[in-house]
Amino acid sequence: MRYLRWLAAAFSLYSRIPMPHLEWKDDDMACSLAFFPLVGAVIGAVICLVNIPQQARELPAAVRVMLTLLAPLLITGGFHLDGFMDTEDALRSYAGREKKLEILRDPHVGAFAVIGLIRCMLILTCAVTYILLYEPYSPGTIPILASVFVTGRCLSALSSLLLRKARKDGMLYSETAGGKGGRRGLILFPAVLLAACSVWTLYLDAACGAAVLAAYALYTAYYRYRTYREFGGVTGDTAGHFLVSAETAACAALAAALFLKTCF
Repeated sequence: MRYLRWLAAAFSLYSRIPMPHLEWKDDDMACSLAFFPLVGAVIGAVICLVNIPQQARELPAAVRVMLTLLAPLLITGGFHLDGFMDTEDALRSYAGREKKLEILRDPHVGAFAVIGLIRCMLILTCAVTYILLYEPYSPGTIPILASVFVTGRCLSALSSLLLRKARKDGMLYSETAGGKGGRRGLILFPAVLLAACSVWTLYLDAACGAAVLAAYALYTAYYRYRTYREFGGVTGDTAGHFLVSAETAACAALAAALFLKTCF
């Protein structure tokens, strides 16, 4: 029963999918991150549904591109974009560490947040458009794109659980059981799912899969370095920034790998 509560807590926190009303226990929020990647699995399933069946492929290309871009936004309600925009404002302030942490708490939206979001969405739109319109059509391309949203959430969960926290309050600190993120029970599921996604992606297409995984590995290392330097650790807002940015980088890497295949 507790696993069902953790699953329901994950979807209640990180998606707009209705969940049954359950009596929450003290550790349910702390353990919800373990099932966070399953939200990505739902997003990936929807992306496959609107792109793989023959009836879906008969839709105008622009419709399929828009539906693919809308899937994560509609399913999550844009939950992570808030953290992305707050972090963009903090990073572009070039202020001291304490001031940056204050900016993360500020509910107002600054110009740099809007600029950062537009930049990210334009890159993602270009990448997804190229991936969906890539010729010759490859059956493995869409599943690799779908797996991006699972892999990203696996890494987001693991980084949130394992990396040092910037402050001992806030949503992320609560979700990681008061900072005790190293508990094997919490990291086991996202770690196993990450390994499975990596193997499956490489099996579908070794070159494209390697490009996606390399993009994720490089960005995760960069994320750790920059959050430690700028904020002293990770927060819930930086976790949202990581997810949006890393998924965009992975989609761009997939598009680049497909482009190189046409050249060589």
